[in-house]
Amino acid sequence: MGQIQSDEDKEVELAEIQPLYTKFMRVCPSGALHLHEFRKIFGVQSTSEDEALYMETLFKSFDTNRDDVIDFMEFVAAVHLVLRGKLEDRLKWSFKVYDRDDNGKLDRQEVKRVIKVICQLKKNHIHMTPSDICDRIFEILDENNDGQ
Repeated sequence: MGQIQSDEDKEVELAEIQPLYTKFMRVCPSGALHLHEFRKIFGVQSTSEDEALYMETLFKSFDTNRDDVIDFMEFVAAVHLVLRGKLEDRLKWSFKVYDRDDNGKLDRQEVKRVIKVICQLKKNHIHMTPSDICDRIFEILDENNDGQ
């Protein structure tokens, strides 16, 4: 997909973790990042139901122990995945975020939902609707025409 995989195998150094910890504790003095703080970090006010669901899905993908907060270790793991993870690992994570029914496939509704949210978050003036974009994606990628 044209992304460069530099530093993918490089471990996170202690010198990099300390400033990250300082920033994390400034935003989350309790040591726990809650969903509303997560939304604030990304500047998303969740004005739509789709946006709110998307942010909640992202949040849950980083909350690996399912306690409804992201602790510092989960935060470091998330930052490492997003910034330094192998392309294949980042793609697998992205796919899981988009695969809302967890069936291992993306259907038109799941793809359309993602496109709609991205368009809302980016606030781009695109001359295609989310449905048009989704149709184009499936036209190109759905080789066996099964809708997934």
